[in-house]
Amino acid sequence: MAKIKVGVIGVGVMGTYHIKAYSTLKEALLIGVFDSNQSLAGDRALSYNCKAFSSLESLLDNVDAVSVVVPTSLHFHICSLCINQKKHVLAEKPLASSYIEGQEIVSLAASKNCILAVGMIERFNPAFKKVFSLVKHETILGLNLKRFSPFPSRITDASVVFDMMLHDLDLAIALSQNDFVSFKSSGKIIRSDKLDEAAATLYFKNGLIAKLEASRVKNEKLRILSITTDKHIYEVDLLNKKVYSRDFESLSDRLEIAVNPEDQLTAELKNFLISISRSRAPLVSGSDALISLKLAEEIENSLC
Repeated sequence: MAKIKVGVIGVGVMGTYHIKAYSTLKEALLIGVFDSNQSLAGDRALSYNCKAFSSLESLLDNVDAVSVVVPTSLHFHICSLCINQKKHVLAEKPLASSYIEGQEIVSLAASKNCILAVGMIERFNPAFKKVFSLVKHETILGLNLKRFSPFPSRITDASVVFDMMLHDLDLAIALSQNDFVSFKSSGKIIRSDKLDEAAATLYFKNGLIAKLEASRVKNEKLRILSITTDKHIYEVDLLNKKVYSRDFESLSDRLEIAVNPEDQLTAELKNFLISISRSRAPLVSGSDALISLKLAEEIENSLC
């Protein structure tokens, strides 16, 4: 496939990861970056042999696709501007600050025939991909997801629901492959002016129950997904990319299942580029991301 000319908007920590990943992909031709901090953009451009553009419009004039890696509050404006210029967009999660804004971005992308992907990076975690393939022919009875981190040093403009739990809402929805019908939730504001801890229990149409916990005020960093099916119990360590299983006949025997190592951001960006070249939906499209965004918004609203 021909290389796709790409740019990165926002060169903070996560934006730098995007720049680095694009620079290694044979499907990509990294053209340049834009950030309101032009000095930082210049440093990143120098490090990765590309150009720092002085305006967003000038970057868009030179690329086919962009990663939007800016604060969530800017997503609607930046994504809309890019799509109106008929550029394909991968927006870091969450897609937008609200479900209504997200809907507008998705509708705009469809009207302009642009690929819109959303950075739900755990979908590309090799441990999740492995367990997802294992449970395809089993009936999932229950899910338990825990995502804990110490309090972030950087100031976030999102609650723990949008910053962390959103990943697990997306995984639960992907695994259930069914509509959720209701939820129960609880949460606390502890160290910031937004929710720092939240818990939710989701009830799906097919009877599946998913329990989620997220906290950004724990001492430990933890990313655990437990899946109970009609045949096995799977434990997935998303942080260390490991999968374990037990079957119901010998619950004491815990087997580690081999996982192929893979950088999940590189896999995500590659999927985005291949989707553009083949004119097909990415693994996590804007429409897919709207489902978890709407649920996150409903959970947060129930707690405020």
